[in-house]
Amino acid sequence: MAEHLNLRSDSGSMLNATTELSPDGITLHSRSGTDRNRDYRQALELLMGRLDRARIPYEIYLDSRPVQHIPLTQRRLAFDRGAPTSTRFDQLVRAMNAGSASHGAWRRLLIATPGRGSEELVAALNANAARTTIERLPTSQLRQITSSHIHKAVARLLAGEDAPNFNPSRDYDALTDDGVPLAPKKVFGLALEEALGIEAFPGHFSAGWNQVCFELLETAGLWIVPKTGGDPRPRSRSAEVDVELTELAPTEEERSWIEGNPKIVSHLRRERQPGLAKQKRAKFIAEHGRLFCEDCKIDPVERYGPEAGNACIEVHHHRVHVGSMKPGHITVTDDLKCLCANCHRVLHRKLTLGLAAMDSPT
Repeated sequence: MAEHLNLRSDSGSMLNATTELSPDGITLHSRSGTDRNRDYRQALELLMGRLDRARIPYEIYLDSRPVQHIPLTQRRLAFDRGAPTSTRFDQLVRAMNAGSASHGAWRRLLIATPGRGSEELVAALNANAARTTIERLPTSQLRQITSSHIHKAVARLLAGEDAPNFNPSRDYDALTDDGVPLAPKKVFGLALEEALGIEAFPGHFSAGWNQVCFELLETAGLWIVPKTGGDPRPRSRSAEVDVELTELAPTEEERSWIEGNPKIVSHLRRERQPGLAKQKRAKFIAEHGRLFCEDCKIDPVERYGPEAGNACIEVHHHRVHVGSMKPGHITVTDDLKCLCANCHRVLHRKLTLGLAAMDSPT
Protein backbone atom coordinates (compact mmCIF):
# COMPACT_ATOMS: atom_id res chain seq x y z
CA MET A 1 0.00 0.00 0.00
CA ALA A 2 1.28 3.45 -0.93
CA GLU A 3 2.33 5.80 1.86
CA HIS A 4 1.85 9.54 1.43
CA LEU A 5 5.10 11.49 1.43
CA ASN A 6 5.26 15.12 2.53
CA LEU A 7 7.82 16.94 0.42
CA ARG A 8 9.34 20.22 1.56
CA SER A 9 11.50 22.69 -0.32
CA ASP A 10 14.95 23.70 0.89
CA SER A 11 13.37 26.69 2.61
CA GLY A 12 11.03 24.37 4.51
CA SER A 13 7.75 25.18 2.73
CA MET A 14 5.41 22.32 1.89
CA LEU A 15 5.18 21.62 -1.83
CA ASN A 16 1.86 21.30 -3.60
CA ALA A 17 2.77 17.96 -5.17
CA THR A 18 1.29 14.57 -4.38
CA THR A 19 4.07 12.06 -3.80
CA GLU A 20 3.83 8.55 -2.37
CA LEU A 21 6.19 5.85 -1.20
CA SER A 22 5.60 2.34 -2.50
CA PRO A 23 7.57 -0.93 -2.55
CA ASP A 24 8.93 0.10 -5.96
CA GLY A 25 10.09 3.60 -4.98
CA ILE A 26 8.40 7.00 -5.25
CA THR A 27 5.28 7.94 -7.21
CA LEU A 28 4.78 11.54 -8.34
CA HIS A 29 1.21 12.24 -9.42
CA SER A 30 0.38 14.23 -12.54
CA ARG A 31 -0.09 17.98 -12.83
CA SER A 32 -3.46 19.23 -14.04
CA GLY A 33 -5.80 22.20 -13.79
CA THR A 34 -4.78 25.39 -12.04
CA ASP A 35 -4.08 23.97 -8.59
CA ARG A 36 -3.55 20.20 -8.69
CA ASN A 37 0.11 19.49 -7.96
CA ARG A 38 1.17 22.94 -9.11
CA ASP A 39 4.68 22.36 -7.68
CA TYR A 40 5.18 19.28 -9.86
CA ARG A 41 8.32 20.58 -11.52
CA GLN A 42 9.95 21.74 -8.30
CA ALA A 43 9.07 18.39 -6.71
CA LEU A 44 10.58 16.29 -9.49
CA GLU A 45 13.77 18.35 -9.62
CA LEU A 46 14.04 18.20 -5.84
CA LEU A 47 13.52 14.41 -5.80
CA MET A 48 16.25 13.85 -8.39
CA GLY A 49 18.64 16.22 -6.65
CA ARG A 50 18.22 14.66 -3.22
CA LEU A 51 18.50 11.10 -4.53
CA ASP A 52 21.68 12.18 -6.32
CA ARG A 53 23.14 13.58 -3.11
CA ALA A 54 22.28 10.39 -1.22
CA ARG A 55 23.88 8.36 -4.05
CA ILE A 56 20.68 6.33 -4.45
CA PRO A 57 20.39 5.00 -8.03
CA TYR A 58 17.01 5.34 -9.68
CA GLU A 59 15.13 4.95 -12.95
CA ILE A 60 12.07 6.95 -13.98
CA TYR A 61 9.09 5.35 -15.66
CA LEU A 62 5.85 6.71 -17.12
CA ASP A 63 3.11 5.53 -14.76
CA SER A 64 -0.11 7.04 -16.12
CA ARG A 65 -3.14 4.74 -15.94
CA PRO A 66 -3.43 4.27 -19.75
CA VAL A 67 0.07 2.72 -19.88
CA GLN A 68 0.14 0.74 -16.64
CA HIS A 69 -0.65 -2.48 -18.52
CA ILE A 70 2.56 -2.07 -20.56
CA PRO A 71 5.65 -3.83 -19.13
CA LEU A 72 7.69 -1.48 -16.96
CA THR A 73 10.83 -1.89 -19.07
CA GLN A 74 8.99 -0.38 -22.05
CA ARG A 75 7.97 2.68 -20.05
CA ARG A 76 11.42 3.83 -18.94
CA LEU A 77 12.15 7.49 -19.72
CA ALA A 78 15.63 8.40 -20.91
CA PHE A 79 17.49 11.45 -19.58
CA ASP A 80 21.05 12.67 -19.15
CA ARG A 81 22.07 11.89 -15.57
CA GLY A 82 25.00 14.29 -15.75
CA ALA A 83 22.84 17.27 -16.72
CA PRO A 84 21.42 19.82 -14.24
CA THR A 85 18.06 18.79 -12.80
CA SER A 86 16.30 21.57 -14.74
CA THR A 87 17.65 20.14 -18.01
CA ARG A 88 16.73 16.60 -16.95
CA PHE A 89 13.19 17.77 -16.24
CA ASP A 90 12.80 19.15 -19.77
CA GLN A 91 14.19 15.90 -21.21
CA LEU A 92 11.73 13.83 -19.16
CA VAL A 93 8.77 15.95 -20.28
CA ARG A 94 9.72 15.42 -23.94
CA ALA A 95 10.12 11.69 -23.34
CA MET A 96 6.83 11.29 -21.45
CA ASN A 97 4.91 13.06 -24.24
CA ALA A 98 6.65 11.38 -27.20
CA GLY A 99 4.13 10.03 -29.68
CA SER A 100 1.16 11.86 -28.14
CA ALA A 101 -0.77 14.90 -29.27
CA SER A 102 0.31 16.75 -26.15
CA HIS A 103 3.82 18.15 -25.93
CA GLY A 104 3.73 19.70 -22.47
CA ALA A 105 1.68 17.42 -20.20
CA TRP A 106 3.26 16.57 -16.87
CA ARG A 107 2.23 12.98 -16.23
CA ARG A 108 2.28 10.53 -13.34
CA LEU A 109 5.74 9.05 -12.84
CA LEU A 110 7.33 6.19 -10.93
CA ILE A 111 10.82 6.88 -9.65
CA ALA A 112 12.02 3.33 -9.04
CA THR A 113 14.73 2.75 -6.43
CA PRO A 114 15.37 -1.02 -6.40
CA GLY A 115 16.52 -2.46 -3.09
CA ARG A 116 15.92 0.73 -1.11
CA GLY A 117 13.48 0.68 1.77
CA SER A 118 11.07 3.45 2.67
CA GLU A 119 13.06 4.48 5.76
CA GLU A 120 16.21 5.04 3.68
CA LEU A 121 14.25 7.03 1.09
CA VAL A 122 12.55 9.19 3.71
CA ALA A 123 15.92 9.91 5.32
CA ALA A 124 17.41 10.91 1.96
CA LEU A 125 14.46 13.09 0.97
CA ASN A 126 14.36 14.80 4.36
CA ALA A 127 18.12 15.35 4.54
CA ASN A 128 17.53 19.07 4.10
CA ALA A 129 14.98 19.31 6.91
CA ALA A 130 17.56 20.90 9.21
CA ARG A 131 17.67 23.88 6.88
CA THR A 132 14.25 24.98 8.05
CA THR A 133 15.76 25.96 11.42
CA ILE A 134 18.74 27.80 9.96
CA GLU A 135 18.57 31.50 10.66
CA ARG A 136 19.41 34.21 8.15
CA LEU A 137 22.93 35.52 8.69
CA PRO A 138 23.24 39.23 9.47
CA THR A 139 24.45 41.52 6.72
CA SER A 140 27.67 42.21 8.61
CA GLN A 141 28.65 38.54 8.31
CA LEU A 142 27.63 38.24 4.66
CA ARG A 143 29.77 41.26 3.84
CA GLN A 144 32.84 39.40 5.07
CA ILE A 145 32.74 37.71 1.67
CA THR A 146 35.32 39.33 -0.59
CA SER A 147 35.78 39.20 -4.35
CA SER A 148 38.64 36.77 -3.73
CA HIS A 149 36.26 34.35 -1.99
CA ILE A 150 33.84 34.62 -4.91
CA HIS A 151 36.60 34.08 -7.48
CA LYS A 152 37.68 30.92 -5.63
CA ALA A 153 34.08 29.68 -5.61
CA VAL A 154 33.77 30.31 -9.36
CA ALA A 155 37.04 28.44 -9.98
CA ARG A 156 35.81 25.44 -7.99
CA LEU A 157 32.54 25.27 -9.93
CA LEU A 158 34.31 25.66 -13.28
CA ALA A 159 36.68 22.83 -12.26
CA GLY A 160 33.70 20.48 -11.89
CA GLU A 161 32.96 20.78 -8.17
CA ASP A 162 29.42 21.33 -6.96
CA ALA A 163 27.63 23.10 -4.15
CA PRO A 164 25.24 20.23 -3.32
CA ASN A 165 23.36 22.15 -0.62
CA PHE A 166 22.02 24.50 -3.31
CA ASN A 167 19.68 23.67 -6.18
CA PRO A 168 20.35 24.81 -9.76
CA SER A 169 19.20 28.34 -10.48
CA ARG A 170 15.66 28.75 -11.81
CA ASP A 171 15.48 32.50 -12.54
CA TYR A 172 18.96 34.01 -12.95
CA ASP A 173 22.48 33.11 -14.06
CA ALA A 174 25.75 34.63 -12.91
CA LEU A 175 27.97 34.96 -15.98
CA THR A 176 31.74 34.69 -15.80
CA ASP A 177 34.10 36.81 -17.92
CA ASP A 178 33.89 34.10 -20.59
CA GLY A 179 30.10 34.01 -20.52
CA VAL A 180 29.81 30.71 -18.60
CA PRO A 181 26.50 30.66 -16.66
CA LEU A 182 26.63 29.61 -13.01
CA ALA A 183 23.93 29.42 -10.34
CA PRO A 184 24.26 32.60 -8.23
CA LYS A 185 23.38 30.88 -4.95
CA LYS A 186 25.89 28.08 -5.57
CA VAL A 187 28.64 30.64 -6.15
CA PHE A 188 27.66 32.71 -3.13
CA GLY A 189 27.19 29.63 -0.93
CA LEU A 190 30.70 28.33 -1.65
CA ALA A 191 32.11 31.83 -1.11
CA LEU A 192 30.28 32.01 2.22
CA GLU A 193 31.84 28.73 3.33
CA GLU A 194 35.25 30.02 2.28
CA ALA A 195 34.80 33.30 4.14
CA LEU A 196 33.22 32.09 7.38
CA GLY A 197 34.37 28.47 7.58
CA ILE A 198 30.81 27.14 7.93
CA GLU A 199 28.58 24.81 5.94
CA ALA A 200 26.31 27.12 3.99
CA PHE A 201 22.63 26.48 3.32
CA PRO A 202 19.95 28.38 1.36
CA GLY A 203 18.45 29.65 4.60
CA HIS A 204 21.59 31.63 5.42
CA PHE A 205 20.93 34.33 2.79
CA SER A 206 18.59 35.56 0.09
CA ALA A 207 19.38 36.03 -3.58
CA GLY A 208 17.82 38.75 -5.72
CA TRP A 209 18.08 42.40 -6.59
CA ASN A 210 18.83 44.68 -3.65
CA GLN A 211 20.22 41.69 -1.74
CA VAL A 212 23.83 41.41 -0.55
CA CYS A 213 24.26 38.22 -2.59
CA PHE A 214 23.74 39.85 -6.00
CA GLU A 215 25.56 43.01 -4.94
CA LEU A 216 28.76 41.16 -3.99
CA LEU A 217 28.62 38.85 -7.00
CA GLU A 218 28.47 41.87 -9.32
CA THR A 219 31.21 43.63 -7.36
CA ALA A 220 33.38 40.59 -8.04
CA GLY A 221 32.78 41.01 -11.79
CA LEU A 222 29.94 38.56 -12.45
CA TRP A 223 27.04 39.74 -14.58
CA ILE A 224 23.59 38.71 -13.29
CA VAL A 225 21.11 38.01 -16.10
CA PRO A 226 17.65 36.39 -16.27
CA LYS A 227 17.56 32.85 -17.56
CA THR A 228 16.00 32.31 -20.98
CA GLY A 229 12.27 31.90 -20.56
CA GLY A 230 12.36 33.08 -16.94
CA ASP A 231 10.76 36.12 -15.39
CA PRO A 232 13.04 38.99 -16.45
CA ARG A 233 11.73 41.44 -13.88
CA PRO A 234 13.60 42.02 -10.64
CA ARG A 235 11.62 41.14 -7.52
CA SER A 236 12.14 44.59 -6.08
CA ARG A 237 13.46 47.93 -7.26
CA SER A 238 14.54 50.85 -5.17
CA ALA A 239 13.18 54.37 -5.44
CA GLU A 240 16.63 55.47 -6.57
CA VAL A 241 16.38 53.23 -9.64
CA ASP A 242 12.96 54.67 -10.48
CA VAL A 243 14.34 58.22 -10.23
CA GLU A 244 17.32 57.36 -12.40
CA LEU A 245 15.02 55.70 -14.92
CA THR A 246 12.91 58.86 -15.18
CA GLU A 247 15.97 61.06 -15.61
CA LEU A 248 17.50 58.71 -18.18
CA ALA A 249 14.44 58.69 -20.50
CA PRO A 250 15.40 55.32 -22.05
CA THR A 251 14.06 53.98 -25.32
CA GLU A 252 11.52 51.15 -25.30
CA GLU A 253 14.26 48.62 -26.01
CA GLU A 254 16.45 50.01 -23.24
CA ARG A 255 13.52 49.68 -20.86
CA SER A 256 13.45 45.93 -21.57
CA TRP A 257 17.18 45.75 -20.77
CA ILE A 258 16.62 47.63 -17.51
CA GLU A 259 13.79 45.28 -16.52
CA GLY A 260 16.24 42.40 -16.96
CA ASN A 261 18.89 44.03 -14.78
CA PRO A 262 18.17 47.36 -13.04
CA LYS A 263 21.89 48.07 -12.66
CA ILE A 264 22.09 48.67 -16.41
CA VAL A 265 20.58 52.08 -15.58
CA SER A 266 23.97 53.07 -14.18
CA HIS A 267 25.64 51.54 -17.23
CA LEU A 268 23.60 53.64 -19.66
CA ARG A 269 24.00 56.82 -17.61
CA ARG A 270 27.80 56.46 -17.59
CA GLU A 271 27.92 55.84 -21.32
CA ARG A 272 25.91 58.97 -22.00
CA GLN A 273 28.26 61.36 -20.20
CA PRO A 274 29.00 63.71 -23.11
CA GLY A 275 32.40 64.87 -21.90
CA LEU A 276 33.71 61.36 -21.43
CA ALA A 277 32.42 60.17 -24.83
CA LYS A 278 33.97 63.23 -26.49
CA GLN A 279 37.35 62.48 -24.87
CA LYS A 280 37.19 58.87 -26.03
CA ARG A 281 36.39 59.83 -29.64
CA ALA A 282 39.18 62.43 -29.69
CA LYS A 283 41.73 59.95 -28.34
CA PHE A 284 40.57 57.27 -30.79
CA ILE A 285 40.94 59.63 -33.76
CA ALA A 286 44.39 60.69 -32.53
CA GLU A 287 45.49 57.03 -32.42
CA HIS A 288 43.80 55.74 -35.60
CA GLY A 289 43.21 58.83 -37.69
CA ARG A 290 39.48 58.16 -37.94
CA LEU A 291 36.49 56.68 -36.13
CA PHE A 292 35.41 53.12 -36.85
CA CYS A 293 33.66 50.28 -35.02
CA GLU A 294 36.07 48.23 -32.92
CA ASP A 295 33.87 45.12 -33.32
CA CYS A 296 32.72 44.91 -36.94
CA LYS A 297 35.37 47.40 -38.23
CA ILE A 298 32.82 49.32 -40.30
CA ASP A 299 33.85 52.86 -41.25
CA PRO A 300 30.58 54.85 -41.53
CA VAL A 301 32.45 57.95 -42.74
CA GLU A 302 33.19 56.19 -46.03
CA ARG A 303 29.48 55.83 -46.69
CA TYR A 304 27.87 58.82 -44.98
CA GLY A 305 30.63 61.40 -44.94
CA PRO A 306 32.45 62.81 -41.88
CA GLU A 307 29.62 64.77 -40.27
CA ALA A 308 26.90 62.10 -40.47
CA GLY A 309 29.27 59.14 -40.32
CA ASN A 310 30.91 60.08 -37.04
CA ALA A 311 27.47 60.20 -35.42
CA CYS A 312 27.12 56.46 -36.09
CA ILE A 313 29.96 55.66 -33.68
CA GLU A 314 28.88 55.37 -30.04
CA VAL A 315 30.87 54.83 -26.86
CA HIS A 316 30.38 51.63 -24.85
CA HIS A 317 31.53 51.17 -21.24
CA HIS A 318 33.15 47.74 -21.34
CA ARG A 319 36.10 47.34 -19.02
CA VAL A 320 34.87 48.20 -15.51
CA HIS A 321 31.60 46.72 -14.27
CA VAL A 322 29.58 49.93 -14.14
CA GLY A 323 26.71 48.61 -12.02
CA SER A 324 29.01 47.90 -9.09
CA MET A 325 31.37 50.91 -9.26
CA LYS A 326 32.09 52.48 -5.93
CA PRO A 327 31.03 56.10 -5.34
CA GLY A 328 33.70 58.40 -6.69
CA HIS A 329 34.97 55.96 -9.31
CA ILE A 330 36.71 57.91 -12.09
CA THR A 331 36.24 56.40 -15.51
CA VAL A 332 39.16 56.67 -17.94
CA THR A 333 39.00 56.47 -21.72
CA ASP A 334 40.62 53.02 -21.71
CA ASP A 335 37.46 51.77 -19.99
CA LEU A 336 35.53 52.70 -23.13
CA LYS A 337 35.07 51.20 -26.57
CA CYS A 338 34.00 52.73 -29.90
CA LEU A 339 31.15 50.80 -31.52
CA CYS A 340 28.76 51.40 -34.38
CA ALA A 341 25.12 51.81 -33.32
CA ASN A 342 24.23 48.29 -34.49
CA CYS A 343 27.05 46.53 -32.60
CA HIS A 344 26.37 48.63 -29.51
CA ARG A 345 22.70 47.70 -29.45
CA VAL A 346 23.39 44.01 -30.11
CA LEU A 347 25.97 43.92 -27.30
CA HIS A 348 23.55 45.46 -24.79
CA ARG A 349 20.93 42.93 -25.84
CA LYS A 350 23.38 40.03 -25.42
CA LEU A 351 24.45 41.26 -22.00
CA THR A 352 20.85 41.39 -20.84
CA LEU A 353 19.90 38.00 -22.27
CA GLY A 354 23.00 36.35 -20.89
CA LEU A 355 24.54 35.66 -24.31
CA ALA A 356 27.68 37.68 -23.59
CA ALA A 357 29.62 38.93 -20.59
CA MET A 358 31.29 42.20 -19.70
CA ASP A 359 34.88 42.32 -20.87
CA SER A 360 37.38 41.60 -18.09
CA PRO A 361 40.05 44.08 -17.05
CA THR A 362 43.38 43.79 -18.82
